[in-house]
Amino acid sequence: MAVAVALKWQFSAAATSELGWMLQPLALLLHAVTGWSFARNESGEWASVGAGMVLVKACAGINFMVLSFLGWCWLWRPHGVPGRALCAPRRWPLLGAALACAWLVALGVNTLRILLIARWQPALEQWLSPGNAHRALGLLVYLPALSLQWLLVERRHPARALLAAAGLYATLMVIVPLLTGNAALQPARFASHAAFLIGALLPLWLVFHLCHSAARLQRKAAKCRRSESVRGGSR
Repeated sequence: MAVAVALKWQFSAAATSELGWMLQPLALLLHAVTGWSFARNESGEWASVGAGMVLVKACAGINFMVLSFLGWCWLWRPHGVPGRALCAPRRWPLLGAALACAWLVALGVNTLRILLIARWQPALEQWLSPGNAHRALGLLVYLPALSLQWLLVERRHPARALLAAAGLYATLMVIVPLLTGNAALQPARFASHAAFLIGALLPLWLVFHLCHSAARLQRKAAKCRRSESVRGGSR
C-alpha cells in the first residue's frame, strides 16, 4: 500500500519531463507497432508529427499501473505467515516483481488504449463530447484489462474479482481526487469526469454485486447440503 500511495503521489506531483520512465518506452513501443516516430520536446512531452499526436502526462497510464500493482501484490500475498515475517528479505523480490509486472502490463495496455483513441475517438465524437469519447475508450480498455488481472488473482471467485476491479477503478478515479483536493482545482471538469465514470461503472458494479451475492448463496446452500449429508450418514 505504501508503494501504491507513493506511485500515485509521485504521478500527481511530477511534471511531464519527470515521467520519461513511462513515456519514453511508450513512445518506443508505439513506434515499433505503428512506425510513428516520436521526439521529445522542451516540455518533456513526446510528439509525433506524422501521427499528429503528443504523449502528455495523462498518457502515462500511472493510475492503471497502481491498480495493476495492487493486483499482483494480492496475487503473491503471504499465506499463513506470522506478522513478524511479513517484511522478511525473501518477500522483497516479490514486491519488486509485482512492480515490474505492473509496469509491463501498464505499458502494453496503455499502448492499446492510445491506438484505439487514435483510430476510434473521431468516430465516437459524433455522439459524445471529445472528453467523454476519450474517457469511454479509456474505460473500455482499462476496466477489462484490470478485470482480467483480478480474475487471475481470484480464479475461484470470479464475481468477487470483477467487483474488486470495478470498485478499485472507481475509488482511484473518483474518490481519491476528492480526498487529495485535486478535484477542487478544476471542479467543472472533475464533475463531468465523475458523472461519466459513475454512470458507466454503477450498473456494472450492481451486476457484479448481484453475481457475487448469488455465488455466495450457492456456496452456503452447498455447504448446508454437505452438512446434512454428513449428519445423515452419521445417523
